[in-house]
Amino acid sequence: AAIGTSVMNDEAVLEFDFVPSGDSLVFRYIFASEEYPEYSPSSFNDGFGFFISGPGFAGPYMNGAVNLAQLPSPPIPVTINNVNPTTNSSYYISNAGGTSTQFDGYTVILTAACSVQCGETYHIKLAIADAGDNAFESAVFLEANSFSSNGIQVQIASATGSAAITEACDSAIVTFIRPSDDVSTAL
Repeated sequence: AAIGTSVMNDEAVLEFDFVPSGDSLVFRYIFASEEYPEYSPSSFNDGFGFFISGPGFAGPYMNGAVNLAQLPSPPIPVTINNVNPTTNSSYYISNAGGTSTQFDGYTVILTAACSVQCGETYHIKLAIADAGDNAFESAVFLEANSFSSNGIQVQIASATGSAAITEACDSAIVTFIRPSDDVSTAL
């Protein structure tokens, strides 16, 4: 299944496996392009995909992957034709004249999120490409440290007020806090 409407060129792909420490995955990004605004909408429908596969996913992409790079409402892929000055314009920022970056336009900060199973292995594939040509580039900007899972938190309250425990020198209360939406699973 394709996310764009044309043959894709100049593909850039990053793939990796990960094991979440919690029951959810969150990732923040911005999609930008030189195709804006002149070629939106058009057959030059550059796009970005954030594909996840693993336990619990049975999507239309390779290995049952699902594309998390979707607009929140309506849930459609992030492409030039789906986000531009006239279509879903609330997600679009004009950068005419290149004041922020070289790209003529980009999206607001978007969030890819999904539920996962703690301790299971998942595969991520980030892909971006030019559609129908290889003349005007598109890019995705990944927010630093935004790829995360809501793992169990540990709080330590020692008798001395320290947030650490020293062997044989202190007593403490150690509290394990699981995500609020995961209260039915035993630790």
